[in-house]
Amino acid sequence: MNWTEQQIKYIIRDFTDENPLACRALLMITDIEFTLKIPTMAVSLSKKPVLKINLTFCREHLQSEDDVKAVLLHEFLHVLLLHTVKYKISNPLLNIALDAIINSIIFRYKGMQYADFFVRFYKWEKMSFLLRPEDSSGWRSFDYEWIDIHRRIYDGKYGGDDLYELLVYLKDKINMKDIEKISLLGNHCDEEISEESKEILDGIMKKMDGTMIWNKSGVRGIGGKLNREEAEGIRHKKNKWDQTTLALLKKSLLPDMKFKNETVIFETMLPVLSSSDRRSIARFKYSGLIPIARNESTRPIPSNLATIYLDVSGSMSAEIDALVSLLFHFRSYIKMPLMVFSNEVTEARFNKGKLEYESSGGTSIGPVFDHLRKNKIRKSLIVSDGYLEAIDDFMLRELRIENISVLVSASGNPEKFMDMKIPYLQLEKY
Repeated sequence: MNWTEQQIKYIIRDFTDENPLACRALLMITDIEFTLKIPTMAVSLSKKPVLKINLTFCREHLQSEDDVKAVLLHEFLHVLLLHTVKYKISNPLLNIALDAIINSIIFRYKGMQYADFFVRFYKWEKMSFLLRPEDSSGWRSFDYEWIDIHRRIYDGKYGGDDLYELLVYLKDKINMKDIEKISLLGNHCDEEISEESKEILDGIMKKMDGTMIWNKSGVRGIGGKLNREEAEGIRHKKNKWDQTTLALLKKSLLPDMKFKNETVIFETMLPVLSSSDRRSIARFKYSGLIPIARNESTRPIPSNLATIYLDVSGSMSAEIDALVSLLFHFRSYIKMPLMVFSNEVTEARFNKGKLEYESSGGTSIGPVFDHLRKNKIRKSLIVSDGYLEAIDDFMLRELRIENISVLVSASGNPEKFMDMKIPYLQLEKY
């Protein structure tokens, strides 16, 4: 499309009024400069921020106002992600991770209205397929591991730090030449930020609280400086814990009929014009005949969640904080309230990353099995160190052992679960 500078400025003004994702504060004080010195769009975070736009890129790749807004939103989210974190380096895996998270946020926020640009701009191949929504017809070319990573990104199950650490962990399975071929949007260079811009960015991030970006609200990036070996070791062990926990969580998932928090998009082909099928509108304007068009509708479906029972007895005191942090990381998989037990089962909830609960003292897993029977819970995951009373057949009456999973803490003893052939996995020791 043959965009003019004035048209782009009008779209930016309209975009500012929409106040997308709390970016208005930065948009309103940003100057606009059209230049060929940058490949797409970029924001200079000097004392007076400048939005730099390559008009040639716009004319070659942006077909509509929504495309322009998608790239604008990507760039401003990119600024928030890249320049307010504590990562001091920029590298290809970090760039891919952050851009994938940004595009998934835009997809969940605006759907295909904006994400259609990413589908056209990025090819459905490694590693560029992480930067665009799903194309189910192309899944045959990928291992299940990569399919699962892609789906978790666009379901909002990964934060920026999660995905970056995962890509680092999988770097032996990544061909860096695939990344070198990808044209990334926005500014991926390290840049000095003025104090004025820092204040604005921090204000925006406080409003957003890291939601949908990082795995912990209010936390951006990694804190202190670690030596390379120590950092790699921690990441590796964290990934091992995540993989062990995720395997059991997936086994324990059931649709929660009370909460229809997930949305499925259905497509039907009908002789009805639809804004989601711009090609059909173009054909109608050309021929005057109403074509068969793609019509989209959405329907809420139950979220797949796991019922968790966390052991909070005295023997767990040394590991409870690490286990709470682990469960908080996977909170999108967990049916709330989360259940805790010592010698009775009570409810617990996360509040700013902390688990709030009351312990009744003592240690007994019997009340957990009673709770499962009473509430007719078909699948569950128990998190415990295994230092419990002996488990017998009477305690497990009417329960299907194969539908009970146990995550044993790193310093725990799985012997009681082994004796009754209850499925379990144990976390590695740090």
